[in-house]
Amino acid sequence: MEAPTITFDQLPNVVGGLSEKLDRVLDILEKVGIANPIKNVKPSRRLVYAKEACQIIGKSLSSLYRCIKAPNDPIPSYKRGKLLYFYEDELYAWIENGRKHSVAPSLAETAAAITAGMKRRPRGGYNF
Repeated sequence: MEAPTITFDQLPNVVGGLSEKLDRVLDILEKVGIANPIKNVKPSRRLVYAKEACQIIGKSLSSLYRCIKAPNDPIPSYKRGKLLYFYEDELYAWIENGRKHSVAPSLAETAAAITAGMKRRPRGGYNF
């Protein structure tokens, strides 16, 4: 079965017909629920070891270990036995949440951050 040859003059009509057919196919797929696979994609839950996590966040291995134990914003990690595991999507979320605030913190917020890090209250009181 041979397909009819298309001339250059018929090309716009043929492309228009193909476009209409493609739209109908996409409508049918959308009704079924598989039309747009990009919407249905789950975030990457790929396990990553420490060396690859270093490459993702751009820090050395010792800095990575220090950031895991950071009290204010630790890197999300999991430990089974002697190995540390990370999820790639959690590392990217941690990086995105570390954005600097465009507005400077108030004096009260700064004082609260300073006093939260102190182990003892100074004898002379606070100088704020």
